[in-house]
Amino acid sequence: MPQPKDSGDIAGSWSILYAARRQLLKRYPTVWDIPIRKKHTDVIADELSSGMKVLEIGSSDSGLRHFLESRFEGVEYRSMDVDRQTTQDYYSLDEIDEKFDAILFFEVIEHMPFAEGMPMLGRIYDLLKPAGLLIMTTPNVAHPTHYYRDPTHVTPYSHEGLGGMLVSLGFEVKGMYRIYNAPFIQKVFRMYIAALVHRYIGVDFTHSLLVVARRRARDRPGTRE
Repeated sequence: MPQPKDSGDIAGSWSILYAARRQLLKRYPTVWDIPIRKKHTDVIADELSSGMKVLEIGSSDSGLRHFLESRFEGVEYRSMDVDRQTTQDYYSLDEIDEKFDAILFFEVIEHMPFAEGMPMLGRIYDLLKPAGLLIMTTPNVAHPTHYYRDPTHVTPYSHEGLGGMLVSLGFEVKGMYRIYNAPFIQKVFRMYIAALVHRYIGVDFTHSLLVVARRRARDRPGTRE
């Protein structure tokens, strides 16, 4: 697959994105082939480790700071949000001049046009240290209503669409998950009884998709930085 030098080349090339999507679909042919996790913090707990430097983009009230600092000894947390009514370390990605072991990016990219989301992911790639992790979520568009409940949503992403964007930018998709948390009886009904009906009619019951992507330890010549 051709490897362009920047996100602008990729966004303007349907062939690059199509090839990347096909690569992702070999691993996850349908949304129902993606495993379910209860909470996004469960994935964070599995993927991160003590002493990491972590950036949260779209951090709002920096609610994850306490979770990270209580879970991982010596973690360095930085926050970034465009809302200047909140207290952040950064208010723009352009201000950031340090590299991170992990970047958290939850329920943000769907609020941006595709032409802005692609460069955003490219900038995130550049802010990661080699082999650094991106953990991000977006509404699951296979759910019949969840994405459309928020009028500020701009761009819907299927699992292969989002995964293909990341692959085309040079990321390795380490894992994908559907996030679903419900009372026990409801969860059993959804996962083991109603799931067959959902699949037959082409919808899913999970609200969010989570992707764990890794920057390559060493970029191929001529691809990125």
